[in-house]
Amino acid sequence: MNTKLSASIGVLALGLVSSTAHATDIINQDNKAYKVKVQGEGKLSISHHNIRANGSQYGACGYSFCTFEIPGSKVSATKNGKLFIRGGKFVKG
Repeated sequence: MNTKLSASIGVLALGLVSSTAHATDIINQDNKAYKVKVQGEGKLSISHHNIRANGSQYGACGYSFCTFEIPGSKVSATKNGKLFIRGGKFVKG
């Protein structure tokens, strides 16, 4: 009985971890740093991420979708999406 309970708890914990691991990643391919404004779906939250030149930010948004903005470029992406900054613009990956 204890073995079945332990196995069930382990499977449940694994499911919770894998379901929260999806979030939008931002990869900066420019030689310039950017401050990225991230707005969660329905304006639930607004945050800012400083991304270094040729740097990245993993897990920038965990909502179903978010809007990302840098000067001169604005894009929406889903929580499992990947965005690149290339030439001062967002490019979906």
